Amino acid sequence: MELSWTTSESALRWPWLVAVLVLLVVGLLVAWVRVWSRRTPTGAAYVAHAARLRSLPRYRALVQRRQLFGALGSFAALVACAGGILLGGRVQDTQVMERNDSARDIMLCLDASGSTAPWNVAVIQELRDIVRGLQGERIGLTVWNNAAITKFPLTDDYGFVLDRLDEAEQAFAGWSEILPTQEFDDYTAGTWSENRDNQSSLVADGLVSCVQRFDLLGKSEKKRGRAVIFATDGEQRGKGVFNLEEAADYAAERDVAVHVIANPGEPDRDGDIAGLQAVADRTGGSFADLGTDGSAADVVDRIDDLKAERLQKPPLVQKVDEPRTGQVVAGIGVLLLLLVWAAQGAIAWVERSTR
Repeated sequence: MELSWTTSESALRWPWLVAVLVLLVVGLLVAWVRVWSRRTPTGAAYVAHAARLRSLPRYRALVQRRQLFGALGSFAALVACAGGILLGGRVQDTQVMERNDSARDIMLCLDASGSTAPWNVAVIQELRDIVRGLQGERIGLTVWNNAAITKFPLTDDYGFVLDRLDEAEQAFAGWSEILPTQEFDDYTAGTWSENRDNQSSLVADGLVSCVQRFDLLGKSEKKRGRAVIFATDGEQRGKGVFNLEEAADYAAERDVAVHVIANPGEPDRDGDIAGLQAVADRTGGSFADLGTDGSAADVVDRIDDLKAERLQKPPLVQKVDEPRTGQVVAGIGVLLLLLVWAAQGAIAWVERSTR
C-alpha cells in the first residue's frame, strides 16, 4: 500500500470559545483600567507642594521604573493569556492520506512433506526475506503434503505475516525422523490424508491447491496480479490428480505466475527439477535454488513486474491536535512574568544592600 500524507492549514476546533475568551479578557482589562483610574490608594496622605517632590530626579526614575515593569508585566500576562486561549480553542491540522493499493496477491506455498522438512527452516528464512521486500501486496500461506491447508488467507498485515512465518520456522525446527515434536505434528496436521496413505509430496496437486486459494470472486473487479511462491524439492511419491504439466496449465490459464524455490541438496533430482523449471517458464515465473545469491531479490523483482491495476481507495481524513503553538506562547508569557518578577526583586535587593 502506498501512503501519501497531505496536511491542510491549521484551524481551530472551537473558534467560538476563542472569541468568548478574548471578549472576557478585554472586558476584564477595561474594568480593571476604570477601577484603577478612579481608585484612591489606601492610607494616602495629602502633601503640600508635591510638585517639587515629583520634579526630583530620583522620584522620576522610580516612577519610570515602576511604569516600565508594570508595562512589561502586563504584556507578559497578555502573552500567557493568548497562549491559554489558543490551547482552549484547540488548534488542529487536518491530514488527508491518499491510499493506493497494489492490486497483487502472493500465495506462499510450502511443501510440508518429510523429505522437505529438514530444510524448511531455511526456506522460511528465504520467504521472510521475500516478504520484507514486498510493499502493498496481499500475502497468504498454504502448506501441503498429500493434502493442502491454508495457514492464513490473503492479508496485507505484514507484521502478522512475519509472526506466522516465525511460528512455522519454530515448528519445522522440531522435525525429527524418529520423534518429531508435538509442535511440528500440530502445525502440519491436516496436510496428510489417510485416504491417500501411499502418496506423499504431491507436487502438482499442491500447486493447484495453492492456485485455488486466491480469491477468484473478484473477476468482475479490476484485475489483480497473482503469483505463487512455490517451495519444494520436487520429489513426489505416488500419483496425484494432476501432473506438473497440467498444474502449470491450470496456473497459466488463471494468469498466476509460479516462482519456484527448490532444494539444491537433493541427489538424482534432475527430472523433478526439470519439471519445476518448466512450470516456472510456462507461467512466466522464475526458478531459483534455495540460498543462491539474489534468489529472494529476483523473486521480488519478478513480482514487481506483474501487471496490475492500482486500486484507488477513499482518502483517510483525520484531525490531529497541534497544541505546540499555544504551549510555546503560554510558556513565553510565563517566562516573561518570571523574569519581570526576578528583575524587580534583584533591583530591590541591590538598593537595600547599598543603603
